[in-house]
Amino acid sequence: MSRHPLARRALLVALVAVNSLVPVAAQSGGDPHQHPFDLASDASGAPLSIDDAVKLALTDQPILNGREATIDAEEQQAVSAAQLPDPKLSAGLKDLPVDRGEAFSVRDDNFTMFTVGISQDFPRGDQRRLKGERKRLEAATDRYGLDNDRRSIVRDTALAWLDVYESEQALSLTHQLSAESDLQVQSLQNDYRNGRAAQADWLAAKVEASLVKDKEQDWQHHVERMRAALSRWIGGEAQRPLAADLAALPPPAEFPRLLAEVDHHPVVAGLQKQVETSDTDVELARQAYKSDFSVEGYFGYRPSYADFAGIQVSLGLPFFTANRQDRDLAAALRQSDAAQDRKSDALRELHAQATEDYIDWHHACERMSTFDTDIVPNAQRRVAAAQAAYAAGRGALDSVLSARRSLLDTQLQRLALAVDAARAQVRLQYFASGSQVPVRTSSTVVGD
Repeated sequence: MSRHPLARRALLVALVAVNSLVPVAAQSGGDPHQHPFDLASDASGAPLSIDDAVKLALTDQPILNGREATIDAEEQQAVSAAQLPDPKLSAGLKDLPVDRGEAFSVRDDNFTMFTVGISQDFPRGDQRRLKGERKRLEAATDRYGLDNDRRSIVRDTALAWLDVYESEQALSLTHQLSAESDLQVQSLQNDYRNGRAAQADWLAAKVEASLVKDKEQDWQHHVERMRAALSRWIGGEAQRPLAADLAALPPPAEFPRLLAEVDHHPVVAGLQKQVETSDTDVELARQAYKSDFSVEGYFGYRPSYADFAGIQVSLGLPFFTANRQDRDLAAALRQSDAAQDRKSDALRELHAQATEDYIDWHHACERMSTFDTDIVPNAQRRVAAAQAAYAAGRGALDSVLSARRSLLDTQLQRLALAVDAARAQVRLQYFASGSQVPVRTSSTVVGD
């Protein structure tokens, strides 16, 4: 390695220039390893923030439109289900003789008549009211499902945005690490040619630089893939450049309050409506022990005799209930128990998920605090010390580059923690009552 102070300063200036320019190039689309599917750097328009992505996802969303159409259909069916069946019109020829002298005559026999009648069925007990109530409960269940769909879309869109953000920030940092690895290879190559470094050290640096470039290409693949995943929710808007700052979600509620909010989650409320629907099915099964009846009025025309008119009532006789009504009632009762068990299981699952996410958020915040107060400052001081020693002729350029690589690795870890904390906050917002789209922003990328 050159011992001349001017050469040292020149190399140090080049290193600092790489540190300052590489992130800018990565953010402005100047990446020499840009892939054909990476359209973000070529996209135009305002930067896409996390709340912009959520609002786009909630606009003209097929999932929500389909759910609203289902609710409208069920509300219409609730009205029709509570109505009486349509009346029935009947007409015919009765008691037509088929033998002897009066065969096929409509006038010679006094029993022969043309009839026309109308009848109306009356379902048993409260059956009509209960059928209408059941459809209204199904509509109410889907309304809670619609609320849950909105929360799920907000959560999944925000998580997809965070995936793109993490990948792009990691790509920028890895690109910087790649540039510094190239500098290290160049430095060791010069030392090897001048007899001041072993060939094995130079080759080891080349292998390390190749591995870093491979990691850079891997992050590029993640960027392309995560943008494709984001397009699931916002279509072509997923190719817009992302906002430079990570959205700062509101902190979650205190843990006891959070669990209390879980008890009122739309998933739980929807399952409660399913329990009520099952209870209605039980009442409908009980109605089967009552008799349906129908009323019919008719008029009989006899061409050569006096005309007839009449009315008759038909009544169902539920005498043999052991293998019909009893079985249906037993099944309805078991279905009601199953609905209650599904609600209890879902509540337990939601409590567990909320607890896990709260632990993840708290743990990530604690680790970020350690990184911000201890690890990152020490890594920055190590870089400053290595640069000062190299400029004074008391250290090697390899030490400077090693310190820089260590700082960039630390920044990648800090970035991952920040995104993990944001992911946990997004998932916790899914459980919160009246969850809102994030509106504030703050930077989470650790600077040099």
